[in-house]
Amino acid sequence: MLPVSLYGASGTELDNFFSVLPTLVENAYDDRPYQETLFAITGNDAIRHITIADSWDHQTPFDWPEDLLMEVGMAVQTIKYPDVGLLEHLMTLDNVDCRRLSIWMHFETNVYPIYTKEACRGLDKLGLPTPYDPNDIATYGLYVQRIEGLKLHAPAEGMPEIGLPRARILQLGLERY
Repeated sequence: MLPVSLYGASGTELDNFFSVLPTLVENAYDDRPYQETLFAITGNDAIRHITIADSWDHQTPFDWPEDLLMEVGMAVQTIKYPDVGLLEHLMTLDNVDCRRLSIWMHFETNVYPIYTKEACRGLDKLGLPTPYDPNDIATYGLYVQRIEGLKLHAPAEGMPEIGLPRARILQLGLERY
C-alpha cells in the first residue's frame, strides 16, 4: 500500500527505482567531504552546525547580530520533522532560500533531505510531480513529504546499508535516476 504522499506514483517506476537504487548510490559512501561534515555536527550548537553546513556547501559565512543568531538557532532547533513551516521566516534573510535551509536541516537532523532540482526531476519520473522552487517553502514541504513517503514505501532490499542517512540515499538516488 502506498503512503498518501506517493499517491499517483507509477508502481512500475517505483519498483524500478528501488531495484536500481543500490547501484545508483554505491559510491555515495566515498564522498569524504560529506562524511566529514556529517560527523562534525555534534552537540547542540545550531549556529556552529549551520557554519559547518555552509562550509560544505561553499556558502559565504554569515555575519549576523546576536539577536538574529538566537532566532535562527531557535528555529533550527525547535522544528520537528517533517514540518518546514517554522523555517519560512528565515527566508527573509539575505541569501537564504529553501535549498540552503534544507542543507542546514539535513546536517542538523540527518532526516531532512537536501532539496535539489535533480532530485525533484527524479520524483517527476516516478509520477510524483514535485516542483523545484527554492523561494517557496510549500514546494520544499512537498519534497520532504515525498521523500518521507519513499522511506516508508522502500522495500528492505531497496535501501542499501551504507551508513548514510536514508534521506541522503534517496536524494542522491533520485538525482541519478
